[in-house]
Amino acid sequence: MKKYFLIASLFLAVFISACGDKKTEQPENAQLDSTMYVYDSTEIKSQPIEDSSAFQLSYNFSKGEKVRYRLSTISDNVQTLTTDTSITMKLHQEVVYVFDFLPKEIDKDGVVEADINILGVKLSANVNGEKFEFEAGKSNDSTQMVRFAEFLALWNNPFSIRFNKAGEVLEVFRADKIAKKFFNLRNADTVDTQTKNMVKDDMVSSVLKPLVLQVIRKMPEKTLAKDSTWSIPQPPIPVMVFQLSFTNNYKIKQLEKLGDSRLAVIEAGMDYNVTGNNRVEERGVVYNFKKPVSTGEGTIYFNIDKGRIQKSKTKSYTET
Repeated sequence: MKKYFLIASLFLAVFISACGDKKTEQPENAQLDSTMYVYDSTEIKSQPIEDSSAFQLSYNFSKGEKVRYRLSTISDNVQTLTTDTSITMKLHQEVVYVFDFLPKEIDKDGVVEADINILGVKLSANVNGEKFEFEAGKSNDSTQMVRFAEFLALWNNPFSIRFNKAGEVLEVFRADKIAKKFFNLRNADTVDTQTKNMVKDDMVSSVLKPLVLQVIRKMPEKTLAKDSTWSIPQPPIPVMVFQLSFTNNYKIKQLEKLGDSRLAVIEAGMDYNVTGNNRVEERGVVYNFKKPVSTGEGTIYFNIDKGRIQKSKTKSYTET
């Protein structure tokens, strides 16, 4: 009876920051200045204040108010498969998205419909010592365009979202053009409609919605003050043979002043629970899996007076 052991670890850091209101238009398909891709992991230069007054963390955008954001993700993934010998795969990847966020419609209940247009995508990766780099619009090399089609399909290809004042994302839509561009880049226009819809849905769930949820995070629909706490349980997710359930925990750690605006400094953490059997036998082969271990923490700066996230820094680690 042969035994296989799989050990994997994933470290993920995410930084999101508002780069300011934008009143000038970016020429279509123009490359961004390289400084726009430099992520900032420093603290906001704000001043702590003593303020015991109550407030609510609700989103308050104005129709036609364009805001530019920079989202940076840094991930380290290590996987080791051991049988008679060991095979290890190491991946380090950094991806930066620069995008405009434009509220188009706001209804009487405060539900916002907004367009998101990704103006720049830059990727750098190292896979077992082999390095890769990609920046949307920098090269017309057909091989690169096919290889990085999932990133290039997002570039200057707007999609839309709907969310309420509490930050609940109700819908991510208008992703059809993104999926169509992806298939064009892959020279796969003839795939059937079912496959196209599956790819589109996967892009929404695995790429677009996670991006949106860094800008529009769910906030509690109650009055808060310094030291207030709340928790948001997440749906269970499958991790190999296990189910991993997370609960995100938050606390208003401090109030600070940035210009004329008050910032709520939110301390983020998480609890998790693992269910499932770590030993699986299939056709005479025994697979042993280590129960996942997961940690997560971060800081979110919510602009109380402008009604939006000013900046956030989060990191998580999962080992299986």
